Formats: sequence, C-alpha cells, structure tokens
Amino acid sequence: EVVHRLKEGAFGAGRKATIPNVVRVGAPKAISLIVQDVSLDNLVDQLLETNETSKKKSSKESAGELSLLRTELESVKQTKREKQDELTSIHDNTARSLALDEEIKQLNSRRIGLSQQIDRLRDQQKSERRTFDANRRKYRLQVLLDADVICSTLSGTGHELLEQLDFDMIIIDEAAQAIELSSLIPLKYRSSRVVMVGGE
Repeated sequence: EVVHRLKEGAFGAGRKATIPNVVRVGAPKAISLIVQDVSLDNLVDQLLETNETSKKKSSKESAGELSLLRTELESVKQTKREKQDELTSIHDNTARSLALDEEIKQLNSRRIGLSQQIDRLRDQQKSERRTFDANRRKYRLQVLLDADVICSTLSGTGHELLEQLDFDMIIIDEAAQAIELSSLIPLKYRSSRVVMVGGE
C-alpha cells in the first residue's frame, strides 16, 4: 500500500506532488501486482534486457550449436559401434577389414573433435553465466543506489544487498503490530533517524 501511494506521488507543503524513485525489495510472489513494476527484480530485468540483448542472442545460438554437436556426436558413436560390430563379424575379407579399421579411426578422430568442441562451448556458457550473474548483481546495486525510497517487509530488510547502503531515515510502518525482534532487523543500518509509525 505504501509503495502504491508513493508511486502516485507524495504531496508536500503547498500540495505540490513529488514522485520519488521507489523500489520494492522482496520475493516476487509476495509483491502485489499493482507494484510489480517497481520491484527490484523487475527493474533489474529491464536493465538486463536493455543492456544484454546481444549477449542473450549469443547464448541462445551457442545453446543451439551445443545441441547440434551432441546429436552429431551420438550419431558418430552409433556409426562407430556399427562399424566395430561389422569388423568383428568379418573373418576372410582383409580388404574390408582394413577399410573398416580406417573408417573407425576417422570416426574416433571425429568423436574427439566433437567432444573438444562441446567442452569449449560448455566452458563458454559457464563464462557467460558468470558474467550474467555478475551483471545482475551490478544492476541490483545500481537500482538500489538510484532509489529515493526503498520499501520492504521487516524481514526483507535483511537482504544482503541493502547492507552496502546508507539510509538517511528508516520508517517502520504499523510498528505496533510488529514483533520486537523483527523491528530490530532494519535498525542494524547506519541511520541517524528512525521513525516508528502506528499505535495500539
């Protein structure tokens, strides 16, 4: 409710509306649909979509290529098994045996080449995932640093990213209904002013 009202604008002296940059921190399922657009995860996803589009395409392409390589590898392994079975069944045909030996060697070489390509692509995907995760953390911090107001439940204020921030003021709404221990969580932050709203 507080986030929804802040999105509409806060009215100060002279009824002049100020629309603060508000961010709602918390589990996506616990956040009301009317304020999903200002949730931390949604804002981070928007930044990632804007700045990481080309990387997403590259990741999809490498996933498709990996799938094709795996299919080809299975085909090579199957063909090799068939050639080996045929080789063990030949007794009096030296020319055919030599030809099968050569084909099996070529298939082995192809199998090794495909395995190496698959390993390289897997390493590339791991590297892309690490980069994506690092960028996600960077954007999360950026969104929080740009916020004028950060809203959360009391337990949500334990979010590790919030520990990197300084707060001018902490406001605990409906404080009379909160468990005392929960109220202590936001008080760990460096803030000179704390306001507890609400009475019995």
